Amino acid sequence: MTVDPRCEPFTLPGTNGETIVAIHGFTGCPAHWRLVAPVLQEAGYTVVVPLLAGHGGTPADLEEVTADDWVASVVDAARGHEGPVHLAGLSLGGLLAVMAARPTAAATLTTINAPVKLRDRRALLLPLIALIRPEIDHTDEPLPAVDEAAAELFFTYRRYPTRSAVQLLSLRRRALHAARRLRRPATVIQSRADETVDPSSGKILARALGPSTRLVWLERSIHNALLGSERDRVARAILEQVSGESHDGHEL
Repeated sequence: MTVDPRCEPFTLPGTNGETIVAIHGFTGCPAHWRLVAPVLQEAGYTVVVPLLAGHGGTPADLEEVTADDWVASVVDAARGHEGPVHLAGLSLGGLLAVMAARPTAAATLTTINAPVKLRDRRALLLPLIALIRPEIDHTDEPLPAVDEAAAELFFTYRRYPTRSAVQLLSLRRRALHAARRLRRPATVIQSRADETVDPSSGKILARALGPSTRLVWLERSIHNALLGSERDRVARAILEQVSGESHDGHEL
């Protein structure tokens, strides 16, 4: 049971026989896709937005969840669809799209501000920090400024178990390794103004995914680009990828 209606998973039925599994980020929720998903649906795609394991209840629910549980959430959401399945993910969801691409036989994948490299270098110390500090607290930090429509959807945990952040850290390495072995049409979307992820993450992940991967730069977007000022550009980049209209290796 979720604690907030914004955390409920949802599906928008399409008409073209293809499905986009849209994945939210760490401590986020399905509602973060509420402004972009209808654009994808209007183009004919069924959009499935799952709730990742450990999310949607209380932060304590993340305590025993592993990275493999998050991957399983995506794989389960991609099952049972007759036509091609595409994966698109924000932040942690981008790493999960990479990890789930092979087991789901995804036709394409799109990542958005995937956290390959974080701005806060202290993140590398998380395994040690977890031994002495059970919880990470961001309650005193302001949320990014967004417009009214986005603000209504900006649900996130402000406090969460340090152990769950360690799981995210471990997934970065695994996703990069998986990306180097994966040859799939892909688009990497990265914001230069990302307050959480080092923008070099976009280039690192694009190189790992191979020379045909397209890297799309956002100039003004916050980390949660689904709720930022360039969300229409994000939707367009996803549609260009899933429709095959993107240019191989093209960097914007």
